[in-house]
Amino acid sequence: MQRPLPVQAWTGRTRGGVGLFRGCAFLLPYVGRPGAWLGSFIIGGGFLLLGGRRQFGMVDYWRRLHPGMPGGLVLIRCWRHFASFGRILCDRMLVYLRPNDFHLTCDPGVEALRQALDSRQGCILLSAHLGNWELTGYWLPHFLQHRHPIYLVMVRDDLPFLQQFVDQRLRGADITVIDPRDGLAASLEIVNALKAGHPVCMLGDRILGEQSSCTVEFLGHPARFPLGPFQAAVITGVPIFSCFLVKTALSDYVLQVDPPWRLPQEARGPRRERVLTAAVRTWARRLESMARRYPMQWHNFFLFWSAPERRLRDARPQLPSRTRI
Repeated sequence: MQRPLPVQAWTGRTRGGVGLFRGCAFLLPYVGRPGAWLGSFIIGGGFLLLGGRRQFGMVDYWRRLHPGMPGGLVLIRCWRHFASFGRILCDRMLVYLRPNDFHLTCDPGVEALRQALDSRQGCILLSAHLGNWELTGYWLPHFLQHRHPIYLVMVRDDLPFLQQFVDQRLRGADITVIDPRDGLAASLEIVNALKAGHPVCMLGDRILGEQSSCTVEFLGHPARFPLGPFQAAVITGVPIFSCFLVKTALSDYVLQVDPPWRLPQEARGPRRERVLTAAVRTWARRLESMARRYPMQWHNFFLFWSAPERRLRDARPQLPSRTRI
């Protein structure tokens, strides 16, 4: 029987430290996209050799995605996976330095999002750590012609230098960051932004601390997903747009936006729990389809599954003692 893997806590901090980040930021303007592509394999190999226990989440992912894959092939996939993430990080800098070198294509679903925002209808942009989600925040204000304030829910606990570096280059005056660690304040800010007709970008594939969550099946095994985006949708009645910005070539990205969906505005109780559970299942299936289509681009390197050898027993939402939203 497979032994349970050690539990990891997600801190929201960039790996590698300031030194590695400074070195890459210095070299990127000179080496460009080809150099970033080559360097990603070198740095990815270093992380693979030195990452220690932090590799378990990635190994677990590939074993669930392809059961029975030989161990050597798993390590090769992990190496390529780290390299893929390195290229994604480099693109965030290169897009800022040389925006004309990149090409963004929007699928037809983007027009429904534009219409919702033009009518001042609040909405939730639900995404995940798949593709280059932070570049969405860079391109979205340009796509909306800077007519809409955008709210982004994310943990601001990175190293101060890195946080300031990213803020200055990828987030301008159009974007307001909501830190979810203060649950009550964040909940109020999210609801107020949605009711005022603004878009709120939320990620649905990581749980911070004691956030409310729901356990559903993902890649054939039970996994916990955050409830925050769906609770906000139930309370406010705004539509949810599932969206992903995926890399399709060395300098090409595609923004995929699904048709909007709404959740019934149920009062607290069993009926709301059933609505939330169904919504999380729908989201988990959508994320799984994207992870299978772009397996190298789901950059969630932490242990994601709650019980490697246990059946899914209870899919009801798990709420902390002081439920937010």
